[in-house]
Amino acid sequence: MKRLLAILLVIAFSVLPSSVFPDDYKDGMKAYEQGNIIEALEFFLAQVTEKPDHQKAVDMIQELLPKVVELRNTRAKEYSDAGEWDKAQKEYKRLEALNSVLKKLVAYDNKQLVVWPNIDAAGQQSEAKESAAEQAYLKGVEELKIPGNAEKAIEFFKEARRYIPDYKDAKQLSGQALYNDGMVLVNKRDFKGGVRILSKLRDFYPEGFQDSEQKIQAAIDSGKVKIAVMPFEDLTYKSRYGDIGLAASSEVLSAAFNAKPLFVDFVSRDYVSQLMSEQNFGSSERVDATTAAQIGKLIGVHVFVFGRIVSVTQQYPSEIVEKGMNSEDVVSNGVPIRINAGWVKHTKTGKVTVQASYQILEVKTGRIIDAGSISRTASKASLWVDTYGNQQALPNWVLSLPTGEIAIDPPEILANQAMSGVGSEIASALLKRFEE
Repeated sequence: MKRLLAILLVIAFSVLPSSVFPDDYKDGMKAYEQGNIIEALEFFLAQVTEKPDHQKAVDMIQELLPKVVELRNTRAKEYSDAGEWDKAQKEYKRLEALNSVLKKLVAYDNKQLVVWPNIDAAGQQSEAKESAAEQAYLKGVEELKIPGNAEKAIEFFKEARRYIPDYKDAKQLSGQALYNDGMVLVNKRDFKGGVRILSKLRDFYPEGFQDSEQKIQAAIDSGKVKIAVMPFEDLTYKSRYGDIGLAASSEVLSAAFNAKPLFVDFVSRDYVSQLMSEQNFGSSERVDATTAAQIGKLIGVHVFVFGRIVSVTQQYPSEIVEKGMNSEDVVSNGVPIRINAGWVKHTKTGKVTVQASYQILEVKTGRIIDAGSISRTASKASLWVDTYGNQQALPNWVLSLPTGEIAIDPPEILANQAMSGVGSEIASALLKRFEE
């Protein structure tokens, strides 16, 4: 019960101490002498919560309670007269919370159970909440009169509904405002902006408002950009890494697909080849920076991405070997002896760096609209130790190391990991330009 009362006290007052102090009465008197009667009452209530027969604290509660109630009511009326209904309803709410505390507060006045007065502010709080809701609602209605202000309007409507759920037609007006503003943007061919606004309708209508879901999908379809990522040109001519040009483009596509973009469709060389075949392009036709604009217009691709693998360098330095020995004096069967042990620490490292460049070509204009160079490194290290001698003489740091040779990844694997980083960065550049 005491724990529950402490929780109710926290709810009731905005400046309660973070924990129940050993001498709340003393702190209450200090606050009282400073003229802080609300804070003082809080301390006295906390004191009586802990010790129901604390006579001095009970006396102070009986003295301060009507004063605090009067102060809260006076503040609430002043806020109401000033049209500050939110602040007014908060004062009444605090009175209601105080009443909840008193209903659970057991106290004794000269060994007689105290019957606390009932503080009924529910009616005033309800009226204040009604006025606060109406005030916010009317502000929302005013914002609706300004084209493009739907988002500002719905903040006021949300405020009204925080006071009173389903207040008037605030929900309906919010939905209509967002729908109208979203469709204005869609009709201006600002498909991303329109989808952003229309998607906010889901906060009010999860299943959609009117035909908003269909409009969202139509806007997404109309605003989509089809991007073809072509195999990168391999300038390294290092066959040990396989077809790294194709691998690079595949990594771009993989990273892009994982981002699940709304406004971008990424396609591969195979898809482009299929479309070219359907358009009766000859088998000798090749898509590159010089032919992309012409071919893209015919097959419905908006953007081409071309790239080059400039270099793949690997560094696999010789294994580093460090040797050490240690001796310890111990007692065995009552006889002092010296034990010895040694170790050989092995360190292997490997690193592969891939350097690439890319160009983004816009089919509509035939221009290179973005280009860049990227360098990514993947590395791997392994550490193990071989030991000999008496294990008891080995230092703890040696014992913590793994034993037995640990192989490191070969260059082919590290090259693929570095290539993945290259692909992710290019995909991010594409999404930043065409999705955000």
